[in-house]
Amino acid sequence: MSAFIPIIVPQSGPNDVTATLTEWSKPRGHWVNRGEVVAVAETTKSVFEIEAPAAGYLFDLAAGGDEVAVGDVIAVLSATVVDEAAVRAWVAATQAKPATAAAAPTAAREWTLKAELLAQRHGIDIVQVPAAGARITEADVESYVAAAASARVDHDLVRDRHPANRAQRILIIGGGNGAVQIIDALAGSRTQQAVAIVDDNAALHGKRVAGVPILGAIDAARGADMLATGEIDAAVISISTSIPARSRIFEEWKARGIPFANVIHPSCVVGMNVQWGEGNVVMALCHFGACATVGDNNFLSAYCSIEHHCILGSHCSFGPGVVTSSRVHFGDRVRCGTGIFIEPGVTIGAESVIASGLAITQNVPPRSLLKAKIGYTIRTR
Repeated sequence: MSAFIPIIVPQSGPNDVTATLTEWSKPRGHWVNRGEVVAVAETTKSVFEIEAPAAGYLFDLAAGGDEVAVGDVIAVLSATVVDEAAVRAWVAATQAKPATAAAAPTAAREWTLKAELLAQRHGIDIVQVPAAGARITEADVESYVAAAASARVDHDLVRDRHPANRAQRILIIGGGNGAVQIIDALAGSRTQQAVAIVDDNAALHGKRVAGVPILGAIDAARGADMLATGEIDAAVISISTSIPARSRIFEEWKARGIPFANVIHPSCVVGMNVQWGEGNVVMALCHFGACATVGDNNFLSAYCSIEHHCILGSHCSFGPGVVTSSRVHFGDRVRCGTGIFIEPGVTIGAESVIASGLAITQNVPPRSLLKAKIGYTIRTR
């Protein structure tokens, strides 16, 4: 039996793959009882507590503010005073992942390191690249990429030869459920179309989402190449559950000169003089009142209402049904859950998190965590 009992990140919602560890409720080395709350974590749509699965001395492995994956070990419990070296060794042994057979070249099919890195950059399965000599070289990969680019020339006899009124070709960053939402929002549009997807999950590469191909990993250099060769006109980020990832990708890709598209569902109501940044994703039946201002790279789920003269910062993510009155001001990187109501003139400070089901009537300082604890009892009959 192991000397340590792991504390893992639970899945608070069916679509959550990551969470942000907000705070530790107990310090390192503190004895905790089974069922005690040891940490608080958050996703875009919820704030939840993490309980100790058993009694023991606590040793934390992640810091407050870290982004962690569902299923990650973020702490351990020990029956005796925790020894850091022993914990680290145990975690390294238990969390080690065996290398896959595809990770290393075989003797029958070898390639150089430069060739492998270049293939990864372009999202290419290197075993598909023909070798001019005994093994695949960087030049072989370059030739393969050039041949693929040549095959794409004039693949559409109308849109490629008459670009003046061509629909904006959008590269979607992230191939999960968010990509489905974006493709749905673009369905039937005559001014925008999704042409490709990139995602870091190698298991998705070569597959399609509603007919849109997943080309390879999220790589700003490759995105810049696709822009330069005319394969895309702009990008948009489908990731809504991780604000750190969303803002990091946006800033990295903007630094490469890649423009971002606003994807707005056709059912949305947009009032007069609404000012838009770029890279915003707005889902069905949202409303923007007159003279509202919207920053960059925000994700608004269905039924959100940003009333007149409100200001929405950048890199914010809202669950369904976030409703503001007029003159509300959101800072950057604000997370809102589902079903939130905000009174007129309220300011929500940057990097704050607001749990589902709250009514906000006063200003919220930056980096605040607003949570609602829901209690219930089980009826006997």
